[in-house]
Amino acid sequence: MAPRYFTPEQNGAVEQALKALNIGDDEGVRIFIIALEYELAEYENLGSSRQPEQQVPDSPAPPIEQLSQELATVASQLGQLPEASRLWLLNGLTGQDPFARVHDQAYLDAVVAELMRIASVCAAGQRPVPTENGLGDAEKHFIGVIAEAYYECFEARPCDSGGEPFTTLLQRIFEISGLHIRLNKDELDQILASIG
Repeated sequence: MAPRYFTPEQNGAVEQALKALNIGDDEGVRIFIIALEYELAEYENLGSSRQPEQQVPDSPAPPIEQLSQELATVASQLGQLPEASRLWLLNGLTGQDPFARVHDQAYLDAVVAELMRIASVCAAGQRPVPTENGLGDAEKHFIGVIAEAYYECFEARPCDSGGEPFTTLLQRIFEISGLHIRLNKDELDQILASIG
């Protein structure tokens, strides 16, 4: 089966999402994108196994779209800070914390993941949101294969750290690919538990 190749814009968006979430090195990113393109082709070939969904009519105002873009930009910039700037920022945050908490790379990674999650929710609000019917077999298989590729390419279990940053990345992949798959945490946890 031939892969479903991303457009240059989609390819760049997936790379940007991975970088913003501090996932993988160049080789891992390249291999992950190739695996993703093949799995997208298989998923589209199988077709969605879900029942047709009812659409929720009203979408939010255009400022939500702008907010989504701005949050994604900030997350990307934070994820790509040069080491000296990153250390300066983390030291400043630690020094100004009213509870004397230490802010380290894990904190910055969590902030980036949360900004991407909020951007993802805002972006999802720009189109009708499907009602939850649960994931069909094709969707479960698709998510499972992406999770397995994530594990193989980045040597990280997608279920670790409460499913982050994998869940945020998965949402971004759905958006970039134009897929209207709505995640249910319980179903996702069940799929991810078998990976790794």
